[in-house]
Amino acid sequence: MSTAAETREQPGGPAPVKEPFVYRSMLPLFIALVSCFLAWGIAADMTAPLVAAFKRIFEMSTFQASLVQFAYYGAYFLLALPAAFINQRFGYKAGILTGLGLASLGAFAFFPASKIMTYIVFLGALFILAAGLSILETSANPFVISMGPESNATRRLNFAQAFNPVGTNLGVFLAAALILPKLHAPVDRASLAPDQLRAIQATELRAVMVPYIGLALLLLVIWVTILLQKAPEIREEFPTDVAETSR
Repeated sequence: MSTAAETREQPGGPAPVKEPFVYRSMLPLFIALVSCFLAWGIAADMTAPLVAAFKRIFEMSTFQASLVQFAYYGAYFLLALPAAFINQRFGYKAGILTGLGLASLGAFAFFPASKIMTYIVFLGALFILAAGLSILETSANPFVISMGPESNATRRLNFAQAFNPVGTNLGVFLAAALILPKLHAPVDRASLAPDQLRAIQATELRAVMVPYIGLALLLLVIWVTILLQKAPEIREEFPTDVAETSR
């Protein structure tokens, strides 16, 4: 009679060990990082309608309103190299936390901006938000790759990135449901009394602020979650030993 051990040593050999999609100890962190992909998708597509919104609220030219896009994508351009430096010098977790912190600060800044009611303050808030998202995106991609075996790294990254278009659809929905319907119908604002005009602008700017405050809270929750996780200090794209990556 053959033993269980002998059965495993049949010509077929032992069954191959299935590699994990994500290292088990990193699963909560992986879920938090997937949420980051969702969050910056939301932010990107909530920004586009702001061009039309600010053009109407502040009665400015299309060029002046398009500075929204310049502030957003200009931050991505300017922060790419600093993000790489943070990752190289302090590690990916520090980069992710820095990006989340800046992005949540920028989103929260929409609240005082809506009270000050000055266009340049909104541009500053948007620049800070985009700067944080730029650092976050630069840090999150290689971090996701490094959270499991090298053999399925591409599949793991594709899975995380699949949540980005989900976020963009949510961003479009939020803009369509929470911002654009709250804008008043076009009127000759020059004919309005200053108090009437200011009251209309305040209502419209509050509509702009609300979804960004919600985004700020989401980013803050993700920030706290990642901060509390014992994340690996990854210096290489693929750690050769899981034990070497843990603190």
